[in-house]
Amino acid sequence: MDFAAAAKAALEKRAGLINELRSVEADTSLSEAEKRTRVERIDVDVRGLEAEAREAVERGEREAEVRSLATRAGGLVLPGAPEARQGERDEAAELRAVARGDSPGVDFDLRTATSGTAANAGNTFATTFVGQVIEAMRVRSDFFSKARTLTTGSGETIEYPVKNGRPTAAQVSENTAYGKSDGSWTKTNIGAYKYGIIVEATQEIVDDSQLDILGILAEDAGEAVADKVMADLLVGNGTGKPWGWITRATGGVNAANLAGVTTDNLIDLQHSILRPYRRNAVFMTSDQAVQGLRKLKDSTGNYIWQPALTAGAPDTILGTPIMTDPNVATSGAGAKVLVYGDPSKYLIRQAKNLRVVRSDEYGYDRDVVAFKVTWRGSGDLFDLASVKALTVTA
Repeated sequence: MDFAAAAKAALEKRAGLINELRSVEADTSLSEAEKRTRVERIDVDVRGLEAEAREAVERGEREAEVRSLATRAGGLVLPGAPEARQGERDEAAELRAVARGDSPGVDFDLRTATSGTAANAGNTFATTFVGQVIEAMRVRSDFFSKARTLTTGSGETIEYPVKNGRPTAAQVSENTAYGKSDGSWTKTNIGAYKYGIIVEATQEIVDDSQLDILGILAEDAGEAVADKVMADLLVGNGTGKPWGWITRATGGVNAANLAGVTTDNLIDLQHSILRPYRRNAVFMTSDQAVQGLRKLKDSTGNYIWQPALTAGAPDTILGTPIMTDPNVATSGAGAKVLVYGDPSKYLIRQAKNLRVVRSDEYGYDRDVVAFKVTWRGSGDLFDLASVKALTVTA
């Protein structure tokens, strides 16, 4: 997909709407009520096109980053692998050659595998599999790409400031001391929890399958890790796991139940956070809630849900992108069935990078190739005013 062309097309449409907006405002034949209705309608479309252009640019950047990661990962080797001693047989290299199909077979004495011994199954190595895993994680959740990410070289607990109050300014008279107003700050401790999985494929499947079996394994592994990580980053309770973005969201609007959510509720939710946060804000809800939200209309009878005009761009509601996630609650007294806020105010801390290693020796007695995927990290919201939730009372 040509993301640059999609962004350019959206911006060109936006420029046309801006000209239309000016014409409406200058039209003396329209009443103030008619002007206001048309301006509001055009403004929703303008914001939708802005979001579409922004999404196209961000997706293009992500695609370029993933291609770069895949290229770099293809050249990775495990540092510190010992070279075979002069005149000594490198059985590990021979095993890998057999598993890859580079050698028809090899004869040697059966030994017990010992972790860390190069000749006895201690070597693992990364392949372009890592690029496919990263892409699967990104596709699985848009939130992962929209939140702020901090990568550290190790996994020790770090302290991070949390803003839960804003300073206020006042008019100052001549030759008068300035008033003092401190923002309200606390701090949070962000550790690094480990998430991982091992996936295997028999050598027969690798050799005989007409499908890209390793690509399928990479996608499955990436999605499995992403599902678990994202569940904790969204609804984790901070006990042995991250603090979730949704968990941290305070109540902004109440509704009787999911079916009772109205257009006015959504407007109130938008205005429950300050305007600077609304610039990058998104809605997040469950797939179950989407059916009802798509039927909501504004005061003029128009649907407030706008489907994306280009593939890969988000749908919008009231001009704001909307994301769905299976971890968002759908019922229960006090359940947060819809959240609205700026995901970039949430910090995802990852210790080093996603690690993927391949071993042709892990299951050589069963003739399998194994991949181990590991992600270490955590997360927390560092600006508590940046996200609000719509909760239900029943």
